[in-house]
Amino acid sequence: MKTSIAFAASILWAVATSLPDATRLPTGAAPGSGMYSLAVDSHERAYLSWIEPDGAGHALKFATLDGRQWSAPTTVGRGDRWFVNWADHPSVVPMPDGSLAAHWLVVNDGGSGDYAYGLRIARSTDRGATWRQVFADGTDNLHDYSGFVSLLPAPDGFDAVYLTPPRPLSTDPAEHMMTLRHVSFDSAGKERSGSVVDGDTCSCCTTSFVRTSGGLIAAYRDHQLGEIRDISIVRRVGGRWTPPQTVHRDGWEINACPTNGPVLAATGAHVAIAWFTAAHDRPVVNVAFSDDAGEHFGAPTSIAGPSPAGWPAIALLDDGAAAVAWLERTGQGQGELRLRRIGRDGTPGATRVVARAPATRSTGIPQMVRVGDRLLLAWRSDRIESALVPLPAE
Repeated sequence: MKTSIAFAASILWAVATSLPDATRLPTGAAPGSGMYSLAVDSHERAYLSWIEPDGAGHALKFATLDGRQWSAPTTVGRGDRWFVNWADHPSVVPMPDGSLAAHWLVVNDGGSGDYAYGLRIARSTDRGATWRQVFADGTDNLHDYSGFVSLLPAPDGFDAVYLTPPRPLSTDPAEHMMTLRHVSFDSAGKERSGSVVDGDTCSCCTTSFVRTSGGLIAAYRDHQLGEIRDISIVRRVGGRWTPPQTVHRDGWEINACPTNGPVLAATGAHVAIAWFTAAHDRPVVNVAFSDDAGEHFGAPTSIAGPSPAGWPAIALLDDGAAAVAWLERTGQGQGELRLRRIGRDGTPGATRVVARAPATRSTGIPQMVRVGDRLLLAWRSDRIESALVPLPAE
């Protein structure tokens, strides 16, 4: 039985002001690029990955941030049957041993409809010069998909969570269900274990995955009775996954997937989570904290409004506060990428504008990681853009 921790949310909107000390960084991504992702390694080296057109197909590329300049792009792979979609984006993630893991999506032969695809995971031990596929799932999906992957480094390998249809596969396209699955890999990329950790989830929201001092936490948009699509987490404690736990009972009833997933950040037992909800026709971005590795979360603070599009990103600061970015609508399809500090007690700081961007799916899902004493953000206007900004002060 899924449990709930219910708290009252407070609405804290503020007038946004510009952020003049943002340093724009040209990415080198080709025109038409998108489906971007950010990651950072233990040496605070950032990685930007993206998909760009490549002849009749597409290519997955990445670059690393050297000081305040992106390196020349490196190609992970190419394909003419790839699934390319603004929401279900590939990634390139650095590992503690210096290797890289990457994932992308491939359309299945013989599938029906627009979403018959599976995922591929590959590994590189030579800084991305060559890649070896180590895992695939969903290769037999005929009208469903396996994707929305989150890769997480481990001391002796890496982990992945993703959405995938239940097995055995249904032959009825109307029976559209998704599960959340976890797979563990060793340092050579060999699968060690795999299991379904929630058997009924929302179908097309991004996932998030972090490691705490108490174990792994995966966050995702759930699917519950009455078409309620609130945010849940599962925790891996003592080698076992806990039952799904609702972070906050928003009560968002929607007979569709909003394609707007949660984000996590963690240091030790301190965890922060941000998510979008439009429960009761009131769109907000919520932020909540946990000091016990996700076992309990405090009351959420609603930080964005009055018209957030959502798609938040989050990073933790030295004092336990969080920096949260999101896309806010400003009218006629336009919007702003905004940034706000939220104190550990839920107290919000000033709202800053990082950049202006369309408040539509063409912008993709904004990304943010911490790099030393700066935050690195990526978004898309007519091209993939990035910027370094100072850590927000109180």
